[in-house]
Amino acid sequence: MKKLELYTSYSREEIHGTLSPNTKFIKSAGTWGLQGLVRVENSNDFVFMVTAGTVVGEHEFDEGFTEDGVFRWQSQPKNTLKTQKVIDLINHDEVSNNIFLFYRANTNQDYYYLGTLKYLNHDEDSGKDNEPVNFNWQLMNWPIDKDLLNELDIKLETGLNIEKQVQQEKFIVSDAPEKKTKKKREGVKRDKFKQLKVYNNPESDKKIRDIGDKGELYIMDYEKERLQKINKKEFIDKIKHVSLSNDSAGYDILSYNEDGTERFIEVKTTKGPIGTDFYISPGELNFSKENEKNFYIYRVYEFLPEKMIGKIYMKKGSVEENFNLTPLQYKVSL
Repeated sequence: MKKLELYTSYSREEIHGTLSPNTKFIKSAGTWGLQGLVRVENSNDFVFMVTAGTVVGEHEFDEGFTEDGVFRWQSQPKNTLKTQKVIDLINHDEVSNNIFLFYRANTNQDYYYLGTLKYLNHDEDSGKDNEPVNFNWQLMNWPIDKDLLNELDIKLETGLNIEKQVQQEKFIVSDAPEKKTKKKREGVKRDKFKQLKVYNNPESDKKIRDIGDKGELYIMDYEKERLQKINKKEFIDKIKHVSLSNDSAGYDILSYNEDGTERFIEVKTTKGPIGTDFYISPGELNFSKENEKNFYIYRVYEFLPEKMIGKIYMKKGSVEENFNLTPLQYKVSL
């Protein structure tokens, strides 16, 4: 298989030749020559070839991108939640398989390769009465260059708007979601589905250094307030912003528990919702195992760096025990 180049344009025949070279291509006919959703032979990989404003029969596809990199996509109207392809898409695992997105503004263009997709949710009320099944997908390679957005005539829709949320307190501490075991995915009701076109991309957090830096300062302030409230003022001056001097320590902030023992805090910050994924380094993972009685993840979410307000949940102990880990890279040696 040839390597696809991000943001490069491809004809249908070139897409076929790259992803399925052992099958026959027929121009303007058959699976690869005509359809917008194609399963790559002998795999659970899929290809989306999307043309803006496509009309099938009486149905005009309502698809688009949010400013947070969520792609709204619809299946063919004849598909239902019982269609095998739809079932496979709902259960798609982006770690094991790929959904390749190719997009063009009109039928006179070739398709631009925009990267791979991650399942977010689907509308359980769709796929009835000859209407399509509605999905929200996270585009893994986001953001896209503004010039390409203009060339593809993509008008970004509003994603998560935390600014409209009413928040009276600087620090809001919530319970962490429970660690989940893998199970069959179920859809959400339409009203909730429409609200979930939200930022959910850890790649964006990773690239925006300012979010992480300000998140750590936010937790420094939180820890000072926490110790003040539990009448442990003597520890406030001992709090250290460790990551400023040692970025490989395995944690970001040294604070203290009520009994005077050390509290090692790793801060993970996102502008997104509570369920947004995050990255952990091998060093942080190992440190959490070795210091599980004193190690804490402070997950700062729905964070507004401009106003330095957000929400926090905390998990004490080994990262591996508290979260579902997905291996993304391996070092390979001879």
